[in-house]
Amino acid sequence: MEDVVLAGVGMHPFGRYREKDPADIALEAITVALKDANMTFKDIQLALCGTVLLNRPQLGAEILQGVGQTGIPIYDIRAACATGGAMLRLARDAISSGSCDAVLVFGIDKHQGMFQDLGEPWQNTLGMKASPSAFAMVAQRYMYEYGATEEDFARVAVKAHKYGRLNPYAMFRQEFTIEQVLKSPYVAWPLHLYNFCSPDDGAAAVVVCSKKIARKHNISQPVYLAASVMATADYPSPILEPSSAYSITTKKKGRPVVVAAGEQAYKEAGIGPGDIEVVEVQDTESAHELVHIEQLGLCRPGEAYHLLREGTFDITGRLPVNPSGGIQCKGEPPGASGLGQVCEIMWQLRGQAGPRQVNHPKVGLSQVFGWNHIGGVTILKK
Repeated sequence: MEDVVLAGVGMHPFGRYREKDPADIALEAITVALKDANMTFKDIQLALCGTVLLNRPQLGAEILQGVGQTGIPIYDIRAACATGGAMLRLARDAISSGSCDAVLVFGIDKHQGMFQDLGEPWQNTLGMKASPSAFAMVAQRYMYEYGATEEDFARVAVKAHKYGRLNPYAMFRQEFTIEQVLKSPYVAWPLHLYNFCSPDDGAAAVVVCSKKIARKHNISQPVYLAASVMATADYPSPILEPSSAYSITTKKKGRPVVVAAGEQAYKEAGIGPGDIEVVEVQDTESAHELVHIEQLGLCRPGEAYHLLREGTFDITGRLPVNPSGGIQCKGEPPGASGLGQVCEIMWQLRGQAGPRQVNHPKVGLSQVFGWNHIGGVTILKK
């Protein structure tokens, strides 16, 4: 199978840009990624555009008019918060199959209001389709199963903002104390306002290519796409699907999507969880950071909050988690957030992360998790 290289990355800072058109936001990230890859748009043979919230038909084609019309195919992809992972998998398949040599992958989103029609009436009545309520169920179950506390979730937020303030692409760049997190208003017990990410606007782009194209364009620090896996959950009943809380009960049947995707990714990359040296996980709120660390096999169930207390997940710790500040600090434009994680892992592996740089990592992992339990894991190697 053809080696797949991530040749270049680019981001538009995540934040609120009410007066800025989505196409302009996306073009900034695309331009940076192409320059980083020593390529022009004429070198690209396939493009993938990810968006979740923008209901603009043929958005990808509209955006590409800003960089040139070369006759290449462009596909719009939507997979909730897992959109970035889905696009990378498609790009990997296109290159490894030999159908093309260079793919431009980009994600763009703008939050323009509240979500509508999230689920069936009975799900909405039970709070199973409103994100904060569903996330609170996860946090409550984690506390029940393993003994974690509100203070532990606050520690996740404190760590996120400690590093997010160092990230020029993050929306929130202010540090908090545990006390400040706990004094912020409850959104859904046991989660406070400062435990959550914020909806925002932003874009990220990645140039994916074959090894021969990377050599042709003199990519001095190639990073290889060692694994790119997408999966869905394996649960015995659709009634259980809407609540992620079921995914961490010790009496569950079936496999949560993060477990399934992680196991497949480790196998594909020919490594194990112990080989991972830097991680970006989906931390839509603080509880899920701990849950996803455990579901990826990076520690035992119920152990993550203990390791957090010990500093294991700090930049200077044994396993740095979310050195970017995570989605809690960057915010979440869902079409772009997954690729934003990949940008951070790329910078870390290249030694380009500045004051948030981890100590010489060679293997990194990015994990995404979308509504209706679709998820993905990407593993990158130097």
